[in-house]
Amino acid sequence: MKKKAYIIVIIAFALMLYLLYQPAMKSIFTEKLGDMTLTRYDTGDVAAKQISNIYGINEIPLAKAYSAVYSSNHGTMRIWAVEAPDHNIANDAYNTMNSMLGGSSVMDDMDMQGERSKSNEGHDKPGMMNDNFTKPEKLDFMEFTKPDVYMIRENNIMNYYYFKMNYNMGRVYWIIFDSTDMDYQVSMVKEAVINIK
Repeated sequence: MKKKAYIIVIIAFALMLYLLYQPAMKSIFTEKLGDMTLTRYDTGDVAAKQISNIYGINEIPLAKAYSAVYSSNHGTMRIWAVEAPDHNIANDAYNTMNSMLGGSSVMDDMDMQGERSKSNEGHDKPGMMNDNFTKPEKLDFMEFTKPDVYMIRENNIMNYYYFKMNYNMGRVYWIIFDSTDMDYQVSMVKEAVINIK
């Protein structure tokens, strides 16, 4: 009997230590990203209303919505995430959004002999965008290739977006900063890609 009690105490203690040293989660967000601390997060209708005002991501079919604000001495980072009803819908919607913004599409990647196909003519400027936006640039800052992270400038504010999916879920993430330090922005985007579920 004493042996069972010791085993239960040891298991409970190990579980407590495990939970204590796991990053605290608020919805899909961690309490900390680098030196930034989660100061606010929303889900459901509140986050969906915010997302409805963000060009591009507002076109993603919405099953769930998330938003968060992280702050540090370097500034503030805002993140929105849209979860589509399933990963196939999310993937198709993300590719459409990326193409609409002027990012590369599957057709761009399949250029035959260095010539663009006629279906891609006119994609030199972001589709349906105005002069306040730049064409998305794919960032090359991760040790692994997925997800692809794109950066687009809107009225001198850098926007970052990417897509994550697994076997049953796909989410599109959109990030902006009020900090002008590009190195800091990129390091925090990398933290977000790795740590935000």
